[in-house]
Amino acid sequence: MSDKIWSLATTGAAIGGGVIAKNVTEGLWKFVTGSSSPSNPEDPEVNWGEAVAFAVVSGAIVQLVRVIINRKSTQVYTKRKGHLPASVAS
Repeated sequence: MSDKIWSLATTGAAIGGGVIAKNVTEGLWKFVTGSSSPSNPEDPEVNWGEAVAFAVVSGAIVQLVRVIINRKSTQVYTKRKGHLPASVAS
């Protein structure tokens, strides 16, 4: 697996991870609050508490999904090539 293919694979995984994170965030928000997530937390009609809570929850979920995907893809790369990708080894 060349570094270009590695870059494409991680980009694709990041896009897929974004979709997963969005779905998880919306589902978790609805489960916890009983209402849909704010469609636009920057809207002045959304109260500050809800906007800040949504930002914290969604940010944490996005980063968690990102770390999981990057770690798993690094494991796959290392298993196939026998060493860490250059971007991780540095």
